[in-house]
Amino acid sequence: MTPLERRWAVDLLSAFAPETESAASGLAPLPGEVDYLTMFLRMRARATRLAALGLRAAVWIIALAPLWQRGRMQTLSALTAHARASKLAELLVHPSFIVRELALLLKLVASMALFAAPGVRARSAYDDVHGSPANESGLRRKHGALVVIAREARDQEAEPGRTSA
Repeated sequence: MTPLERRWAVDLLSAFAPETESAASGLAPLPGEVDYLTMFLRMRARATRLAALGLRAAVWIIALAPLWQRGRMQTLSALTAHARASKLAELLVHPSFIVRELALLLKLVASMALFAAPGVRARSAYDDVHGSPANESGLRRKHGALVVIAREARDQEAEPGRTSA
């Protein structure tokens, strides 16, 4: 990848979760906390050739969205962080399937980079299965489908004559 593509990749990926100065803002990363470029390069290196090409195409097509959408001679990198985030939100619901999927592919990379950052992961309480007092267990919080299964089993135990279909 060229230095320009690397800069675009970082600008695009970081726009999915703009940085904040305070750790009290939940999952928003602190400045420099998330290494988006390393995750992008790692995913590209371990992908098939076609998938690697898709990642690179995603950077180009999404970065040049102002040009092909509105004829403006600028890239998404030239926009403010807030404007980039808004533009990415638009592209995620774009009428064209390919545009939506390429934007989603970049969002996936950004998500992987966010959860690779220890600070963001700790603030999310993702690894803490007993972290939420509102839930009886972390299993309920993380795996909603299991809650339904457990509830149905509990209901069947409460009604011994009832049989499942």
